[in-house]
Amino acid sequence: MRRNLFLILSLFLFLSATQAYGSEPRIADVVVTNLPDINLSFVVEDAFNDDIVQAIDSGIPTSFTYIVKLFRKRNFWTDDHIKTWKFYHTIVYDSLREEYSVELDEKIAVELTRDFQVAKDYLVQGRNIELSSVPELSSGSDYYLKIRAELAPVTLPFHLEYMFFFVKLWDFETDWLTYDFSL
Repeated sequence: MRRNLFLILSLFLFLSATQAYGSEPRIADVVVTNLPDINLSFVVEDAFNDDIVQAIDSGIPTSFTYIVKLFRKRNFWTDDHIKTWKFYHTIVYDSLREEYSVELDEKIAVELTRDFQVAKDYLVQGRNIELSSVPELSSGSDYYLKIRAELAPVTLPFHLEYMFFFVKLWDFETDWLTYDFSL
């Protein structure tokens, strides 16, 4: 009897935690154009929960890290890792100006907006990202990109980490998304 009660309670806790946080974040809507350079577009879905939104609105800087890896497929051998890119999207809310500032590392740009939905879109979308310094790719060869997004807790000064203990709850990383293409 105790065993059944324990299983039922465990199942209830698991299902309630799943509903509270919603779906797992994931990379979606990937578009790659490869003439003449490789340009990448994508979006991270289900990246925000109430705790993250509350922390952003409190003025805590929040960064998404995007990692993109390029591989050449090879038969009967391990695939050839060609290059890795890493870039950041960082959002900060200025409560005095009532304005969101989103720094887009790959474009070396800062976007300012008063609309939180627009700021969220900047944060979770990569638009026409030019993957620079790609070595000459062979025509007729098969390639693939692996893409991942990470949201790591912000490092806060010593005493603030106790006030904002919930920040440690936000860290996530998406699964690697693989996108195949050929020239």
